[in-house]
Amino acid sequence: DAQLRQDMRRELRELQRQLGLTVVYVTHDQAEAMSMADQVVLLNKGRVEQAAGARTLYARPASTFAARFIGTPPMNLLAVEQGRIAGSDVAVALPEGAAWLGVRPEAVSLYPPGSANTLPATVRGSEYLGADGVLECAVGSQTLLVRTSGQVQAEPGAAVGLGWPTDATHAFGADERRLSDPSLN
Repeated sequence: DAQLRQDMRRELRELQRQLGLTVVYVTHDQAEAMSMADQVVLLNKGRVEQAAGARTLYARPASTFAARFIGTPPMNLLAVEQGRIAGSDVAVALPEGAAWLGVRPEAVSLYPPGSANTLPATVRGSEYLGADGVLECAVGSQTLLVRTSGQVQAEPGAAVGLGWPTDATHAFGADERRLSDPSLN
């Protein structure tokens, strides 16, 4: 059961710390990896995709694979074509060569439709999770998930504005590797 797994993770981590052990722990469960590891080695088809501390892996994924793998829900990745979000007329300011715009669902905020500096979007659906919820929004032909307070209610078909801080934006190239840009995360 979920509570037992959570308790066991804490106990194993505490034992490892108390005994000063180096432990290699293999799991497909990202919650286990993120909560128990000093260093996470993320594999993709048997090759190291990224090796970093859990916070770095989450905050600065090296690739779209890492971005999609870590986080619940995972990072939104919107295709970018000629400086616009693909399937829309929304222009985005990203580094040269950017093919993907990434933003974590919890970094996205809802605004009234037409608000300045927001993306126009349409709510497709919502998932109520108690303390929080997840809205599925259409931005052009693409989907962007928004993690909200559980108190937020939005009906399918509702027009909304979506925005986030500039430093919450991630850019990835056509090779799906992270692009460095000092103005972005």
